[in-house]
Amino acid sequence: MKTVFPDDVLVLPSHGEPFRGAQARLDALLRGHRTALRRLERALRSPKRAVDVFPALFARPVGDGVRGMATGESLAHLNYLLRQGRVERVRDADGVDWWSAASKGKAA
Repeated sequence: MKTVFPDDVLVLPSHGEPFRGAQARLDALLRGHRTALRRLERALRSPKRAVDVFPALFARPVGDGVRGMATGESLAHLNYLLRQGRVERVRDADGVDWWSAASKGKAA
């Protein structure tokens, strides 16, 4: 993605001020996601539902107005880690998915 447009292109984000320096912003976003994924993996040392991992991913409490978006983002992170073999998902008898760190020695 970084090679698609020049670094000095004017970015008009959906929120916040317009800016230049897209490459640096992309690098910062990637670092932030990697950090969030590490926090998420640590949080999953014990099984949790998607809504239980909000504190690992978000800097502030998740209110009713954004709970749906936060759940979607949590599931996206969890599914990313699942595809990499870094977490496991177990569905209980009530149909609730419980996520936990992958067992040591499991193939990715």
